[in-house]
Amino acid sequence: MNAPRISLLIAACCLLNRVSLGESVQTIRPTDSDGAQVDFERHVMGILGRSGCSLGSCHGSFQGKGNFRISLFGYDPSMDAKAIVRDSQGRRINLLQPDDSLLLLKATGQMEHGGGRRFDRQSREYQILRQWIAEGAKHTPGSGNVVSLKVDPPEIFFAAGAGRQTFKVLATFETQKGLETEDVTSFSELRLLDDAVARLDGPGNISALKPGETLLVGSYRGQVAPVRVLAQANLPKGAIYPENALENGGIDTAINSKLRRLNLIPSGPCADGEFLRRLTLDTIGNLPSSAEVRAFLEDPSPDKRSRKIDELLEHPMHAALWATRFSDITGNNTDTIEQPQNLKARRSQMWHDWLRKRFERNQPYDELVHDILCATSREQMDAQTYLEQAKRLDEQLEKGFGGDYANRKTLDLFWRRQQQVPVEQWGEKVAAAFLGVRLECAQCHKHPFDRWTQKDYRAFANIFSRVSVGQSPEMRKEITAINNQRRENAATAKKNANQVIQIREVFIGPVAQGNGRQQTRNLTDPDTNGPLPAKALGGPAIETATPNDPREALFAWMRSPENPFFAPSVVNRIWGHYMGRGIVDPVDDFAVGNPPSNPALLEFLAQSFVESGYDFRQIERMVLNSAAYQRSSQPNSTNSHDRISHSHSLIRPLMAEVVVDILSTATGVPDTFGNDAPQGTRALEVGASRVSGQYAYAFRIFGRPPRSLACDCDRAMEPALPQKLYLMADPAIQAKLVNPNNRLKALLADHPEDVKALEELFLSTVSRFPTEKEKSSFDRYRKDAPDRRTAYADTLWALLNTTEFIFNH
Repeated sequence: MNAPRISLLIAACCLLNRVSLGESVQTIRPTDSDGAQVDFERHVMGILGRSGCSLGSCHGSFQGKGNFRISLFGYDPSMDAKAIVRDSQGRRINLLQPDDSLLLLKATGQMEHGGGRRFDRQSREYQILRQWIAEGAKHTPGSGNVVSLKVDPPEIFFAAGAGRQTFKVLATFETQKGLETEDVTSFSELRLLDDAVARLDGPGNISALKPGETLLVGSYRGQVAPVRVLAQANLPKGAIYPENALENGGIDTAINSKLRRLNLIPSGPCADGEFLRRLTLDTIGNLPSSAEVRAFLEDPSPDKRSRKIDELLEHPMHAALWATRFSDITGNNTDTIEQPQNLKARRSQMWHDWLRKRFERNQPYDELVHDILCATSREQMDAQTYLEQAKRLDEQLEKGFGGDYANRKTLDLFWRRQQQVPVEQWGEKVAAAFLGVRLECAQCHKHPFDRWTQKDYRAFANIFSRVSVGQSPEMRKEITAINNQRRENAATAKKNANQVIQIREVFIGPVAQGNGRQQTRNLTDPDTNGPLPAKALGGPAIETATPNDPREALFAWMRSPENPFFAPSVVNRIWGHYMGRGIVDPVDDFAVGNPPSNPALLEFLAQSFVESGYDFRQIERMVLNSAAYQRSSQPNSTNSHDRISHSHSLIRPLMAEVVVDILSTATGVPDTFGNDAPQGTRALEVGASRVSGQYAYAFRIFGRPPRSLACDCDRAMEPALPQKLYLMADPAIQAKLVNPNNRLKALLADHPEDVKALEELFLSTVSRFPTEKEKSSFDRYRKDAPDRRTAYADTLWALLNTTEFIFNH
């Protein structure tokens, strides 16, 4: 695949990512005219962008459309002016007869146009373009240099029953006379993330449709300006916001303050059984046992919830859960791990074990990130010591899973891939994993929804230009010495003893000299093709021309308390895991065009995280003890449409590994993963990204990621029809239900009374007692069933197929 095609696909992905979030793009059609002189960069370029002409799917593609190509997202006004005015013998404009200009005839559908009609002859777009042509189709380079973009007002708030409001998109330009601000609303693309909450009615007009919250994003000339749109609900007659609603610290203060503004009355606390099930699934990825449910329900202690939280945060499977989550985040991809093939799954398990050990001891998060970001294979060892360690580790892997890798200080497997990774991919991986920033769009052009440019992208990637996987000069010297010694002793050596296994290591290569290999890994300035210094995203320049590891300087910037990404991104991940939605959502998409839904909440969590010394578990404890987390999933009349403000708990899908594990727990039939994981491993403990056998299908349909993308979107968390069919009829599930040694064997033997056996079945699957209606239904079915075991097997199958079982709520 050639480079232009790759770049086109990346640009298309940028737009598809936005479509996948459910955005509804509404383009307003201005009708008024101010009669001012038309400027190419400020006005014509704005119209081309808002009309979709400069998109990658149209004339902004790298091949153009219909022999007409302009710059993608309008990043190069000079190129676009030339393409319109001069290319193709200037046939696109007619200075003497502006209305006969090809540019206007095609855009209005008067001539055949692959993009269809973009506007009509009576529109303001037409009048502006016509005026520009009539005035001589002039271009003044630099007249549209945008310094900043904002929407006024900075928040659009509709009080209960309010109708329409107005707003402006204001651009500040840098000119020779100084800064100038102009209303560019009519030249901006405007879109609403949720057009069920509000509607764009015309230039600068917005109407509320129903209570709720959405985001209005204005885009102009590569700049993005978002504002929150809040529509207050009408409180039912006599309803009062509960002033005594439980507030457990700063989390609930930030959330309840917003709920009060929106007139959203929060749902009450969830029942004890619902809380225990939710908490257990979220923290250890499994179901509470029937005995645990009974004990919790019978415990009268007022602090039993906080004590259960502490207990489960110390559970061994809690560390396994986060090791799996961070295997996704850090890209533990079995297919890219070094050969030989039979050891790939075992190396993936080492990766998972290394992470698990850190979460078990609650290592400070900043130290965890340092030991991944700045990993080297030899750490502080000399070459000979490392060779001995590597040999011992390979011998351990040949014998099976396990070994000493988890005891290493750093995770060199993060960098140690089967093939040398392009330096730009390291920038994308690090930004997504540890900063919550998606950079891939900026590889080819200015990011359409964020501030990052190609220069930012390349400068960040250059921080990693000296990270090498191979043999350092010290290693080669040591291997050569060993080979020479073995050849001297060839007379007594065994067959092939004069060879040394080619050990590879992660190391920091030497500073580039002349035209050496290391220099070729540095990306150049996209504008000048000259050298481009390394630089952190929105941060300082990073020195790479010294013997020091540039990643250490990057880490020092990252863990700075003022860093806008490091602490916010990880507390946002924690929040997203436990609440079903990030404060910034998706959780790895911190961008100008995707601001936090509750800035005060994000700031409070990030500040608490820094002040705690980056204590991961403390933030978890704060979230789990909050009233927001412990709310019922049952909405009320005021909050039934809310999915952003945390007025009630969200019903959410389970991780694929958790689905497999709770099916095993509910049926009492353990799973085995053969050569893909150690014996006795639960699905949540499997390190490999790819497994064989029946579990490969279950993992795939429930969204377990291949870990091939530097993006949280790699893990699918949406319900799908194959999931339902799997639960209903898959042979793997049927085999568990008819297994003679499954849960039913002991359950029926221990509980000869049907009512007690039924209670046990409900407690062990949906963590509650059956209702009277459910008992009556079972009694009727029991009378018609051929035998007692069949009745309970069918009931277990029915429970496994309920929404209550397969979702967290």
